[in-house]
Amino acid sequence: MSWDTITPYHRGFREFAEAYDAFGFADIHAHALPHLPTKPGLMLDVGAGSGRDAEWFATQGWEVVAAEPATALRQEATRRHPSPRIRWIDDRLPALANTHRLGLGFDLVWLSGV
Repeated sequence: MSWDTITPYHRGFREFAEAYDAFGFADIHAHALPHLPTKPGLMLDVGAGSGRDAEWFATQGWEVVAAEPATALRQEATRRHPSPRIRWIDDRLPALANTHRLGLGFDLVWLSGV
């Protein structure tokens, strides 16, 4: 029997998104900021959750593919962060099959809390 890691995010998607968005990107990822590319490009946010990180990158000029497997959470994130720079897709690790089908090359792949 395998443990389902997606179902809890369907049940508590609003609470999860609120908790995740309660902290700013720069507060959570201050240690990573000096290591990010200075020139925006195309990035993949794997396990994008509430969309907080995808939104931050979008406001920095990045085009973002946000992969999130939990449908309810992905829909909530789309509502919370309706940036035209974010393309939401249904995908999950380890294969990221839907991402691969896009045929894109990414300048940055971001995994936080995955």
